[in-house]
Amino acid sequence: MKKYIFLIGTLATMLIALTACQDIYGLAVRHAEPEREPAQEAYAQATTYDETVHTNAWQEAYATKLNYYAQQPAATATIEATEWRFILHDINDNGTPQLFLARYHDGLLSFYTAYSFEDGNAIRLKSALCVNALFDGGMYIIPSGTGVFRYFTTGFVSQYAKFEFSGASLARTVSGDMAPSVDSFRVNAFPVTEEEFENTFGRYDERIWLVLHEITETNIQDIIFGY
Repeated sequence: MKKYIFLIGTLATMLIALTACQDIYGLAVRHAEPEREPAQEAYAQATTYDETVHTNAWQEAYATKLNYYAQQPAATATIEATEWRFILHDINDNGTPQLFLARYHDGLLSFYTAYSFEDGNAIRLKSALCVNALFDGGMYIIPSGTGVFRYFTTGFVSQYAKFEFSGASLARTVSGDMAPSVDSFRVNAFPVTEEEFENTFGRYDERIWLVLHEITETNIQDIIFGY
C-alpha cells in the first residue's frame, strides 16, 4: 500500500512539475508574442507612402494642368491654328521644376505663362513672360548663369529677356536686343559692345535650349513623371 501511495505521490509531483514547466514556457511564449515587426512594417509602409505622395505631388499637379490645357483651344483673335506645348525646367535647382506653357504653330511660338509648385498646388506665377504674337524663338539657359532666357526674333532684330524665380513671381531682371547687321547691341535699352551683350545673355554656341514638348499622355508620363 505504501508502495502505491509513493507512486501516486511521485506521479502527482511530476504532474505539478510539468504543469509548472508549461506555465513557465507558456509565459515565455506569451512575452515573446508582442513582437514589433508588424508595427514596424506598418510604419515603414506609411512612411514609404507619405514619401511617394510627397515625391509625386508636383507631378500630379502639373499633369492635371497639362490635361486641362490639352482640352482648351490655344487660338486667339490674333493667333490662330495653334496648340499648347510645354517646357519643364528647374530654375532655382531645388529639385522641383517650373512648368512653362506656350502656344505653338508651324515652328513659331508664343510664350504664355508659367507655374510653380507651392504648398501642395500648382500656382500660376506672376511674370512678364507672355508674348502676344507667334515668333521664331525659344527659351534657353547658359552653363555659367542663373535663371532662364527668353529669345525671339522679329525680322532683323532679336529680343532677349532674362527671368529669375522669386517667390510667386518670375521676374524679368534684364532685357536686351541686338541687330548685328547694323552693329547694334543693347542691354536695358543702353548701347553696349557685342562682348558685353554676350556676357549678359551668353554666346550663341554655349546656349542650352530647353525643349518644347507636345502635350500628350506619353510626354506627361515620360517627362513629368519621369523627371
